[in-house]
Amino acid sequence: MKTQDILDALSSSDIILRVEVIALVEEPGKQALRARASLKNGFLLIVTEALGKGFRSYSYHLQKNDKLVRRWDNAPHWPQMKTFPHHLHLGSEKDVRECPEVFIDDVLLEVKSIIDVKGFPDRQKP
Repeated sequence: MKTQDILDALSSSDIILRVEVIALVEEPGKQALRARASLKNGFLLIVTEALGKGFRSYSYHLQKNDKLVRRWDNAPHWPQMKTFPHHLHLGSEKDVRECPEVFIDDVLLEVKSIIDVKGFPDRQKP
């Protein structure tokens, strides 16, 4: 996957209202992206991804009202996890769960389900 693929996925998603590219680096053998995506129902997704030959670093940080909802990342902080270095923060920095490696399409699918449930707390599910 390349940074342009990530931007294309963000731009074509029906849950995203606006994408702001904060930083974009495209050099031979290295690409990096930092972007903020404003989502429906007041959610914000901050995407940080660095790619190169033999490495990938990522963080997909979902928040609402300045509070962490979820963050998928592969920072090497939790070596005891079976999915190390990949993990998921649920609602706080301290609530960390095992999680397989994710890509933007995986995250957008999960975020869509979160927005559908949490974005309309008074709506009754059929």
